[in-house]
Amino acid sequence: MSNSVTSASAALAEAVLALLIDKYEAPAETTAVDTEFELIGFDSLILVEVAVDLSRRYGTEVADDELQEAGTAAAVAELLVAKGVHA
Repeated sequence: MSNSVTSASAALAEAVLALLIDKYEAPAETTAVDTEFELIGFDSLILVEVAVDLSRRYGTEVADDELQEAGTAAAVAELLVAKGVHA
């Protein structure tokens, strides 16, 4: 993996984390880019809403099942980079 992909992924992970904390009220003090969605109480309904937000924000289709499979903000960022999203 190149440094530019790593940098883009890290920046996107922080952006996804900020969305989870600011809009979806993930607990800021215990949530990091590698915290599993299940541990912060995010169920499939919340992930549907997050998927819609990410799709709109980044102009690419993101499905809730992809978020479920990814499981963390860091993995979602890697998914977004793989879909051609740039930070």
